[in-house]
Amino acid sequence: MEHKYQNELNLLKSAIDRIPFTFPENEKKKFEEEYANLEASPETTRDNIEAMIVGVGKANWPYRKAYQDILQNYGADKYEEFFKLHLPENLRAKYEDYINRGGNLHDFRHGKDFEKEFTADENLAIEEAFFSAEDEIKGFMMSAVKEHKDEYDESFKIYEKKQKILANMIESLREMAGESEKWSPQILDKVKNFEEGWSIIDRDFDEDKLKHEIEYWEGVLGLE
Repeated sequence: MEHKYQNELNLLKSAIDRIPFTFPENEKKKFEEEYANLEASPETTRDNIEAMIVGVGKANWPYRKAYQDILQNYGADKYEEFFKLHLPENLRAKYEDYINRGGNLHDFRHGKDFEKEFTADENLAIEEAFFSAEDEIKGFMMSAVKEHKDEYDESFKIYEKKQKILANMIESLREMAGESEKWSPQILDKVKNFEEGWSIIDRDFDEDKLKHEIEYWEGVLGLE
């Protein structure tokens, strides 16, 4: 029988499957085993699954960001080629028109302009084309990362350092919840939203919004 949170489990499975190959294989195996345990247990809750989605995303965030840098610098054209091949022909023309008019496909999950331009079914087809392109480009990227290993390693160090800074900022915001019983639920809700930024299946981390949120609550709570 299908798990009552199968849709959420599918998102978790997608997050694990899309971990870049540069991430330690033994660590990915642990996530796969934990996923299997969650899927097998009828006691698994939505919160359990969502927490693991964030945990998976946070663990591979610097690997993923460094991988994306190499992809952007050396594989963007190849990725675009694979992506277009997996779009239905009528949607391919619509996509190209959208891009030529200044649209940004990478905002497809949250961009308002994108939501106005494409239907829900078209959005799903675009997402499937994204996933297919990611699978097809792996061979190319293995060679690219190997060829530009010094560049990859440098990017990884930068993002690893950046992640520690961002994580500390989130913890600072979380601590502010203890300063006010009145505002605690609202602050903790913001913390949850920012932690979701680690996830590969959600929006990317928005450092500027996090800084603004901290400054805002410092003012509200008189902590400046």
